[in-house]
Amino acid sequence: MTSLTLFEPDLDAVPATPSSGGPAPAEVASAEALASFRATKHKSLNFGLGVDSTALALAIINDPTAFGIAEDFSDFSIVTAMTGFEFPDTIADVENHVLPLLREKGIRYTQVARAGRPDSAGVEVLSDTKNPGKVFSRGPWTLMDELEENGTVPQYAGGHVCSQKHKAWTIDRLQLEQAGGQTVGKLFGYNADEYKRAVKANKFQAKRNKKAGYETFALDYPLLRLGWGREDVQGYVKDRLGIDMSKSYCPVCPFAGVCSPQPDHLKRLRKYPDLAARVLRLEYLSMALNDNSSLYKDDTLFRRVTDDQNAEALGQFNARLDEEPWAVYRLQRAYTAGRRPECHTAHGDRCSKPECRDSSFKGTVYRSVETVRTGSRSEVGTFLHNAATALDRPVEHSTKAHGAGIDRVRTRVRPDAKTYGTVEDFYVTAPAGVQDKARSGFAGVWAAMTAGQ
Repeated sequence: MTSLTLFEPDLDAVPATPSSGGPAPAEVASAEALASFRATKHKSLNFGLGVDSTALALAIINDPTAFGIAEDFSDFSIVTAMTGFEFPDTIADVENHVLPLLREKGIRYTQVARAGRPDSAGVEVLSDTKNPGKVFSRGPWTLMDELEENGTVPQYAGGHVCSQKHKAWTIDRLQLEQAGGQTVGKLFGYNADEYKRAVKANKFQAKRNKKAGYETFALDYPLLRLGWGREDVQGYVKDRLGIDMSKSYCPVCPFAGVCSPQPDHLKRLRKYPDLAARVLRLEYLSMALNDNSSLYKDDTLFRRVTDDQNAEALGQFNARLDEEPWAVYRLQRAYTAGRRPECHTAHGDRCSKPECRDSSFKGTVYRSVETVRTGSRSEVGTFLHNAATALDRPVEHSTKAHGAGIDRVRTRVRPDAKTYGTVEDFYVTAPAGVQDKARSGFAGVWAAMTAGQ
């Protein structure tokens, strides 16, 4: 890579939009936004442990005043929210190459995590020091804890919801509590290929400011202003640290094809087969409860790992299935009919009129999951077959959705997956650990939709 000029002659000048496209730079790097950030008494960097935020951290360390940060870093800190499920090589790179620089400069580094499942549990501070020596890989409540209790993979629809809950919410809550009503300057390491992420973040921040009645966070995206794309930041980190640093993302991320090219991701899973096996186990559990709930939108991790001939990961996955406790779950879902498009136009955001519903449109899905029996894999398998006999229903052993095979006994079957206003009810065997849970209002909806059946 050719050497990078860290800044244009005028740092406040916005670089031209990169050839990759995206909205106008002024939407995410206006002079007013930059002035607002620089006026804050405390500035921070959301450090995601990956190559983009590392490049920004290195640039700040090299010349803090160019970013509006005090030369002695007295008004600046770096903060990381831990999901509890990072690749070990990411953690090792930060410990070996980034933390020594923070110690040398006396930069405050805070590591936080969710203290529990509900928001009311608050935030756990894992470390808060100017002499950091360790990256804490997990806190009291991790992303995988939540996914395994829910029996589902991260949802592809709706964007990075898990990141918002385990990263953004955690950092924001801590900083809002510490700020005492003052605006906090917040730096993000979005590179020049990520304009849409910055535009989305600005819109979300504007709504939060309006709700709070003041500017809670002043956001800035230096890599966007500098026009640094992915290749630029990778080259800059390589020049400064001498390593090829990977982008940080969770092994369970459904966007892994975006966060990292699939060949690179599969190579990483070969390096860490134990992590691959845990994600494979979660995907199997998720698909046992819902055939359509694979890790990827139109594909399974199981198929990709199988095609990649990752025998070690598959072996550990199968061993986990054989060795750990299993359960028989009862799954009930009520698929309500959705509102017609014209109803939204005529009646606004809410309408309960039955005549506005149409079975060809998807409404709300109400789910209930209940653990019926636990035991070894063979014990719950025997229980399911006995239950099938008692219910006079067949045991379906299907490998269509998942290659490892899933056993179910259905008592209510949806006539058509594209028709709503219907219900389904089945028993399935899968690894134990999913918590009994029903969506609010489930009992009433279920009773109404099955009345007289």
